[in-house]
Amino acid sequence: EDARLMNDMNSMKQSYLKLYDLNRDLINGYNIRCNNHAELLSCLKIVNQGIQKAGRLRVGRPKTQVVTSCREAIKTERYREALQNNRVRQCFRVLLAIITEQLL
Repeated sequence: EDARLMNDMNSMKQSYLKLYDLNRDLINGYNIRCNNHAELLSCLKIVNQGIQKAGRLRVGRPKTQVVTSCREAIKTERYREALQNNRVRQCFRVLLAIITEQLL
């Protein structure tokens, strides 16, 4: 604005070009984050569907244990410890099959 008031059009043009470039970079960064978020949600949906399908292999309390254990293992990233549980191992096998099927 100072350049405009002082009638310094070259400086004003440079300032607006820098502002335009900065704005374009911000918009590109936002689009990247938005696309990453959408992809993450898509992957989480596939994982959740897999856990639900693996949970349907059991009924009652074992079903709840499998679903809870799988979600906890994914949340805490303690896959090796969770795989010690036979039920969870089976859940992860089903989950892997479903994810592989979705990706192909």
